[in-house]
Amino acid sequence: MSLSQPGLAQDPAVVETGRVERVAMGARLPLNGSVFSRNDVAVTAAVAGELDWVAEPGTRLAAGEAIARLDQAPLRLRREELQGLLEREAVNAAYHGKVVDRYAALSEAQNLSVFLLDEALSRRDIARKDMAILEARIRQLDHEIERSEVRARFPGVLVERDKLGGEYVVPGEMIGRFVDMDRLEVRVDVPIRYRARVAQGDRLDVVAGDRVHPGVVRTRIAAGDPVSQTFELRIDLPSANSDSIMPGQLVKVEIPLAESSMTLAVPRDAVVIRSEGSYVYRVSEGDIAERISVVVGAGDASLVAVEGELAEGQRIVVRGADRLQHGQAVVEPQ
Repeated sequence: MSLSQPGLAQDPAVVETGRVERVAMGARLPLNGSVFSRNDVAVTAAVAGELDWVAEPGTRLAAGEAIARLDQAPLRLRREELQGLLEREAVNAAYHGKVVDRYAALSEAQNLSVFLLDEALSRRDIARKDMAILEARIRQLDHEIERSEVRARFPGVLVERDKLGGEYVVPGEMIGRFVDMDRLEVRVDVPIRYRARVAQGDRLDVVAGDRVHPGVVRTRIAAGDPVSQTFELRIDLPSANSDSIMPGQLVKVEIPLAESSMTLAVPRDAVVIRSEGSYVYRVSEGDIAERISVVVGAGDASLVAVEGELAEGQRIVVRGADRLQHGQAVVEPQ
């Protein structure tokens, strides 16, 4: 492949440029991981009844908002029945209370046997206990009425709906699945031999598509898989949001294998890899592209270490290098 001489190249090529940087970088092990929500719950029915309404899948709800609602009419009718029984028992208890008062006065005048007074006291006390039982049953029913409306315990999105309005459910039956989209974590399997390279609190970059998210190691699962010889690492994504990353997404995490050292680095997109070797295009002061052979070393999320005739701060072509030729003039878009 012949290289054109500066000044004899084709028309200027439109490119995007960056700079050669000097950064701390070391060898890293790239691993695949998956994103999970720390709050991923099954929405289940707490009481039996007919569903009146269930939110649409994809609905974002704040904490305390309703996910599903059961028909409350049967529960409220039962409450009315219990309230009526309570009022009737209150009348009965009041009557027996008056009987006790009369019998007590007669007993003091020795005009009534002790047996009749004890019997009246027993009936009054039983009526009062029946009132207490009915009050407890009404409170239980009020609790069921409250739980007939399933509410979100945290902000999130209903991602699955297994039941529709009009269907009958029993306690524990699954209605849907509710996921917190803000508290995310990455789970990645790391070879056991590298367990000493990561620790709780370490900061690791998580690459999702073309975006880099800062992650913090929350925990290392202290048991390895005897078959794969890996252990699970869980990485929190404190600044992530569902617009840029979501549960179920595959991501890449790089585990450091050696101590970092200062080295020259360029954006990954600046390196052109061909069968004859790797190279970058350096932009001279006259906006002329110069092909520079490099040896590619370790990398992180967005940068890769290189060795070659480069210096810190020099301009290099980041996008548009694939079709460039040595000596070709370049311009950046306005």
